Amino acid sequence: MSERLDWNQGRYWYANKYSDILTREGLPDSAVVILQKSLENAIRDNDESWIITLKSSLGDTYLSKKWEETALRYYMEVLPFMESENYAYQLQSYYIAISQLYGRLNSVEKAIDYGEKALALDPEDPYSLLILGLTYANAHQEKEAVRYLEEALRIFTLQNNIYGLSSIYYYLCTSALYSYDLEKAERYAHQSMEFAEQMGDTVNYGGLWLLSVLEQLKGNYSKSEEYAKKVLQMAIEQDISGIKKSCYMILYAIAVAQRKHSESVHYLREIDFMEQEIAQETTLHASEEMAAKYETEKKELEIARQQDVIAKQNMQRWLLIGGITVCVVFLALLWYMLRLRNRRNLALTERNDALSEMNATKDKFFSIISHDLRNPVVAQRDALQLLVQNSRLWDVDALTAYYGELLKSAEGQVELIYNLLGWAQLQTGRFTYNPSTFNLAHRLRSDISLIRNMADKKDITLAVNIPDAADITGDGAMLSIVVRNLLTNAIKFTAPTGTVTLSVERNIIKGVEDFDDLNDPKLSANYTVTISDTGIGMNAEQIGKLFRIDSAHSRKGTAGEQGSGLGLIVCRELVEKHGSELHVESEEGKGSRFWFELSSSNS
Repeated sequence: MSERLDWNQGRYWYANKYSDILTREGLPDSAVVILQKSLENAIRDNDESWIITLKSSLGDTYLSKKWEETALRYYMEVLPFMESENYAYQLQSYYIAISQLYGRLNSVEKAIDYGEKALALDPEDPYSLLILGLTYANAHQEKEAVRYLEEALRIFTLQNNIYGLSSIYYYLCTSALYSYDLEKAERYAHQSMEFAEQMGDTVNYGGLWLLSVLEQLKGNYSKSEEYAKKVLQMAIEQDISGIKKSCYMILYAIAVAQRKHSESVHYLREIDFMEQEIAQETTLHASEEMAAKYETEKKELEIARQQDVIAKQNMQRWLLIGGITVCVVFLALLWYMLRLRNRRNLALTERNDALSEMNATKDKFFSIISHDLRNPVVAQRDALQLLVQNSRLWDVDALTAYYGELLKSAEGQVELIYNLLGWAQLQTGRFTYNPSTFNLAHRLRSDISLIRNMADKKDITLAVNIPDAADITGDGAMLSIVVRNLLTNAIKFTAPTGTVTLSVERNIIKGVEDFDDLNDPKLSANYTVTISDTGIGMNAEQIGKLFRIDSAHSRKGTAGEQGSGLGLIVCRELVEKHGSELHVESEEGKGSRFWFELSSSNS
């Protein structure tokens, strides 16, 4: 009828409603075709109301296709209109949706910003509080996350919102597990499942999964295995690849912990199979998306290509600047080392007893400069020249892979330069010990977050156990360097699926074991900081050379990572400035353990 009457309003209404039906029927590509055509007509007719409506529907459709960036772009185009018209309820929904999308795209600050905008419109809206809680949880800011989640729980309870209560207890359980509060986590898990049962949810993957993880952490492997197998059976019936893979991973971990080798091998094979299946599904899905995108978004693709050219030019410019910067740092370091050598040579005439050690230092530094630093810098320069010559010939995938290799090379050089400069500052007395009293868990939070990203990229489990009351006296900057270096080394020499552990334990001073309350913060005590791993380990000869500058040498990590051999020497000297000693235990094929003691704030 709209076509016969040439009535555009009817065409727009049809396109908007019919595309919604197609999306719910699992045909989002067809919905995009209809919406794009109608949007072009609305733009031609300059019908602002329908332009906004159709863009909003396109955002919803692309979100269903999991094209987060495209969905976000359409929502951001609609947002100024919503803000100008001050549609409070709709505006709050947009803020929540945009906050979720930024969270999925790992833009934490923007996700928090829009979440707070949503909450400002209605401070008693539990969904705004929930989004903020999840955003802070993803940013590993557990204290803030729990604060928002508990406030959302209070409002859901007042509303008797069973769906909201089931969800909020699930996320509170996850947060409690992250903080290793197993008692609280267990309570939240059971509460989540109780509300899910009230909703008639008989396929509660999340609750059973949480119980499986919880029982594993408690060491109840049989119970954990029982829950994991229940979830696995449901996932097999529903053919959900991601959940099946997660189940096999926890069953593999349980089998390894119980030393059931045949079962662990079986589950490992199942994990490999699921990864292949997921990769195939992802590839198929991506190819379908690209085909639809080519047909329906030619204009957007042209803009994207232009932006891609600009991005490549900017990347080339920054890589060239980075290469020049590395060369400048190299020359400055060389000049500094020449000065250091001259000063040491003058001192040699007065201190013959230090001749051997100083010569070894000089030889080691020049060995690092001439080989470990010079060769990668020259190779990077040649690689940049090759990139400039061929940038117009290579496709996006080739350039992206090339940029990744250059970035990996630059990261290795930066680590080497940091260790060189740190060691040089120690030797010249420019790195002074400035003690203060601080909370160790709070101080190391940002460092642990960075290291956790490294571990995740290598599929390594990073376990952290630091008491909240671990107040110590020392130099915070020095201790951050020590822990960061030791954790980086542990990850470097641990193979994928391995485990790296950072633990801090309180040591009560001998003679006070009968004190009424051993946890009293007034009771003097020291803390032992331990970094252990399940990596490749070392033999006795390698351990003997760890802290000797004349014998320090780099070893490649399990993924080919480079090093200089200076990191542990720097760590040892920084620990010694705290009046402590860096200890090491290791066995080839069974991992390594480094530990040292720190004084508490009351010692």
